[in-house]
Amino acid sequence: MGSVKKYSVVLLLVLSLFLFSGNVVVVEGAWCMTPSGKFAGACFRNANCLNVCATEGFPSGTCDSFRCMCRRVC
Repeated sequence: MGSVKKYSVVLLLVLSLFLFSGNVVVVEGAWCMTPSGKFAGACFRNANCLNVCATEGFPSGTCDSFRCMCRRVC
């Protein structure tokens, strides 16, 4: 009877390792978005928007409803 109890405890420990060893998502903060002041025309490519936002001092930029929106962590 003692060996069954020991194996149950070992099995429980192994299962808990699988449960708690999953991917951990780190949340740094929400994104604050500001319309680009330098982007001209409709925004179709995120790469173009990103480049313009970089010249404005933002780490990221993306097209949103045909506008270039510069992003930074709040």
